[in-house]
Amino acid sequence: GVEHLGRATVDFVDAMLVVVEPTRRSLGTAAQIKKLAADLGLKRLWLVGNKVRDEIEAEFLRAETPGIPVLGLLPADLAVQEADRLGVAVYDHVPALRRAGQEIAQKLAQG
Repeated sequence: GVEHLGRATVDFVDAMLVVVEPTRRSLGTAAQIKKLAADLGLKRLWLVGNKVRDEIEAEFLRAETPGIPVLGLLPADLAVQEADRLGVAVYDHVPALRRAGQEIAQKLAQG
């Protein structure tokens, strides 16, 4: 949400990942975050799609982004809930999610 954005936030942040689900409402919130970030002077924003089920949802996010570059997509996977029930780390239990997270981290490291 937008409640964490304030002048004090940007004192310690040089970039922000805006995590969205593949819905219009979520992208609308991302647009609000983009405006608030710009008002605060934060220029480096990236969009990360979360709970993306298929290529149709992936393409929706790419096409409807509110002017924020898409850094990566995290797949929807029922094994996330299973990991929670088992009390194990999602990172270890859901290889596809780990790979997607690693790709996002590599892109961030590259600039």
